[in-house]
Amino acid sequence: MDDFILSPDELAELVKVGRYHTEDEVIKHTIQDWVQFLLDEGFEGSYFQAKITGADLGIINTTRTVVATLHSKGKSYVADYKADARDTLLQLQLQLRDMISHHEIDI
Repeated sequence: MDDFILSPDELAELVKVGRYHTEDEVIKHTIQDWVQFLLDEGFEGSYFQAKITGADLGIINTTRTVVATLHSKGKSYVADYKADARDTLLQLQLQLRDMISHHEIDI
């Protein structure tokens, strides 16, 4: 998880080198990458895609259907990450693992 927690300097550097346009974009991609890692690990393969849309994070299957939606605690996942990156990623991990173990997300 620590690899997905970026310092303000790391956020600024990724924008500075032109990889992303804004720090919010960096955070959004970081969160999506974390959830993607968890999904790939939980299902032993890339059967789903994580995509943030507004305040929600959708889990999309191979037929491009949203099969689950996670909701941020606050205004958005980006705002949650800015307030407490570690807790945001941990809460996402706990939610996903619970959904996977209860077959709320399934192949």
